[in-house]
Amino acid sequence: MTPIVAFLLLVAILAIHAGWRGGAPERLAAAAMLVATIATSLTNMQVALTFRDVQWSIVWIDAALLAALLAIALRANRFWPLWVAAIQCLALAAHAARAFDADILPLAYWWIVGKLSYPMLLLLIIGTERHHRRCRHGHRDPAWSLASQGRAPSPQHETTPGP
Repeated sequence: MTPIVAFLLLVAILAIHAGWRGGAPERLAAAAMLVATIATSLTNMQVALTFRDVQWSIVWIDAALLAALLAIALRANRFWPLWVAAIQCLALAAHAARAFDADILPLAYWWIVGKLSYPMLLLLIIGTERHHRRCRHGHRDPAWSLASQGRAPSPQHETTPGP
């Protein structure tokens, strides 16, 4: 099994996991990551990527994923999406660094762009499991922050702190 197929399977399994146990932010982030992974894989199938130059097709996919993750992070009543968006921002910064400095080793460029997704997936798992644990213990865990809905917090909307 090639590493690309293995990674696709991993992301698909985690997306199913987030869909099963996660709230709306977890499901949306997982779907965005899955779509980006599939798009990147299709890009890799069309052209053999050497990472000797900026991979513009991947830049646009990464930029779209960053936009989706930022939208989720800014509205979600969770902390983990901010970290995932920040890591995705690092991947986009690697593309920019490669565009400005052609002397960056292709292996370093490939490693940064390709391997930053693993901590993002780990954060998705942690966020999904924490949401599931809060719900299992009977705590309210609203998906979206009240500020993102244009409402001020009130005592009846406060969430009981989790364990």
